[in-house]
Amino acid sequence: MKNNTGGTGTVFRYTVQQHYKTTSVRILIIILFALSVASIPLLRLIAGKDSEVSSSDIKSLYLYNNTGFEITKDDITADERYASITVNASDGDKDALRQTLHDDKTAVAAFITGDEEGMSFRIQGYYGEGSDISEKDCETLNHVLQDALHQSIMRTMNVSQEQIDTMNLNVFSQVSTVDDYLKGDDQVVDPSTHMTVNLFYSYAIVLISALAMSYIFQQCMEEKVSKLVESLLVSVSPAALLTGKILAVTLFVFGGIALIAVGFVISYFIAKSTGDVSFLPETFTKTFGIDTSALHFNPGTVVLMLLCILLAYFILAFFSGIVGSCCSKTEDTQQASIAVVLFLLIGYYVASFTPMMQSDTVNYFVSLFPVTSIFTALPNYICGKITLLIFVLALVIQAATVYLFAKLAGAVYRMMLLYRGGFPKPAQLIRMLRENRSSAKAGAGKEG
Repeated sequence: MKNNTGGTGTVFRYTVQQHYKTTSVRILIIILFALSVASIPLLRLIAGKDSEVSSSDIKSLYLYNNTGFEITKDDITADERYASITVNASDGDKDALRQTLHDDKTAVAAFITGDEEGMSFRIQGYYGEGSDISEKDCETLNHVLQDALHQSIMRTMNVSQEQIDTMNLNVFSQVSTVDDYLKGDDQVVDPSTHMTVNLFYSYAIVLISALAMSYIFQQCMEEKVSKLVESLLVSVSPAALLTGKILAVTLFVFGGIALIAVGFVISYFIAKSTGDVSFLPETFTKTFGIDTSALHFNPGTVVLMLLCILLAYFILAFFSGIVGSCCSKTEDTQQASIAVVLFLLIGYYVASFTPMMQSDTVNYFVSLFPVTSIFTALPNYICGKITLLIFVLALVIQAATVYLFAKLAGAVYRMMLLYRGGFPKPAQLIRMLRENRSSAKAGAGKEG
């Protein structure tokens, strides 16, 4: 085994150096890192969290209110940004207000009206041409008036803020079998949350594998295209050549992901230092409608997730190495891609539809079967669908699959290095492996 893997480190270092020497690669890395750093501040800006000012230049407000709910000056000046504002009642004469706002550069007007059906309210803010007031300042005052209107409505109806907060609490519905109920409410999650977790995790696996696939195909064909096979085989075994390349691709993929993750962390702290970021979990919950509190998620789960992603990656990476080794020319990569994509689609769609079945037998099977296990074992565990024992067994099976695929990838790569025919079909590849193994045994017998 030592002779077969000798030179892996050399191949790994050489491949990494050649990859990062490319100018386009360095530019792409810089762009991705910059986008990740800017992501959360941009998201906060899009979400409207930066639409308010920290201090106001508005000195006077002309307020027209026909809603039937009184808005007092105290409701407005309760916000310290408008503590010194002067509030004047307006009769709604827009021509008179136009002249007033034209003359007074620090004044604004606001019209608060209700529709005829009494189903909604509308707040319109105005500032004069050439005014010293910014649009953002006027928008902020509108938000304050909106809060003031809500306070007035609550006072009129004798509703407390605590009652409002209680009414606005998130409500999550759940439908499950009686067996799930007997396990305990904290042990399982509803099918909708289970499906969402499956889809997120499966999509991450597909994305990482798709990124690695193209790299691995390129690396597998490199020597064939450049005709350097004969000289390389003198110093490095085929198994070491392939393993070193796959490890290098692993660094490309996960190094890039780690860099983006660091960019997101930096982005978070930049956004936090300049404003409020509490909208992030709330936005996530409202967008996807899942109750994350029901998941078995803790620091230990994060470590397990990284382990599972690595196992899934290496299974698909060595599978890509097997089919990539069969490519003799660039056109063959299309057929190789179909094989890998089919592998990914099977696992992805099984992970998508398994939560709908609500069957323990199905959950156990897909968690243990190697093709589907990498997509479903971890989500099933954190959603309480399988026990810890089944999950550990699934990880053992995945690790064994990585080992078997690695050995098979080395054998196929060794056999196909000098092959220049068309892309072999599965039956043809198996026959070639058997013939190659028989020849190797026969050669070993003669040497003996």
